[in-house]
Amino acid sequence: MRIRSVLVPALVCSLLWSPLAMAQQRHIVDPADIGQAIADQAATDQQNRDTVLGVLAQEQVRELADRLGLSVLRAEGAVSTLSSAELAGLAESARAAETQLVGGADPIVISMTTLLLIIIIVILIAR
Repeated sequence: MRIRSVLVPALVCSLLWSPLAMAQQRHIVDPADIGQAIADQAATDQQNRDTVLGVLAQEQVRELADRLGLSVLRAEGAVSTLSSAELAGLAESARAAETQLVGGADPIVISMTTLLLIIIIVILIAR
């Protein structure tokens, strides 16, 4: 009986104590690093979002959208709903279109690039 009265409390204490000891183990990734990674991704997403919105604000893009009967305002609203991966892909196309628009490339090439950009946005909106 005496062994039981000593063994049971010792066993209960060890079972209750072990989760507390485990909870204080060091994390594999420092929480500050996780916070920095999240902040970096948010900044990248914002840059990509600004790039896409900048191309959508171009007069040539707005004129082309009007001719095709597409709503640039709706596309601009949909940009904020895109995932990071979708936004990155779209921003890459937007940068190429922006380079062509600023560089004064052939109007046919610009129209095709902006048309593809708008179609991609409209497809994403339609989902």
